[in-house]
Amino acid sequence: MKHSIAIAVATVLLLATGVTFAQSGNMMNGGAWGGGWMGGYGGIWMPILMLVVVVALVVWVIAQQKK
Repeated sequence: MKHSIAIAVATVLLLATGVTFAQSGNMMNGGAWGGGWMGGYGGIWMPILMLVVVVALVVWVIAQQKK
């Protein structure tokens, strides 16, 4: 059961990251380096931050399963 919950949480976070990447870059307001995501409040850093958080969570879940 713990394994299923961990997979569900990781899936939701990966989907959220996918949405973040889909909204960044050239699709909204031009280039990815300046004011791309959320009207200029995140730029490229918000998707990178989301990716780091998701990777850290997946590593943590895997480490918890090995105990």
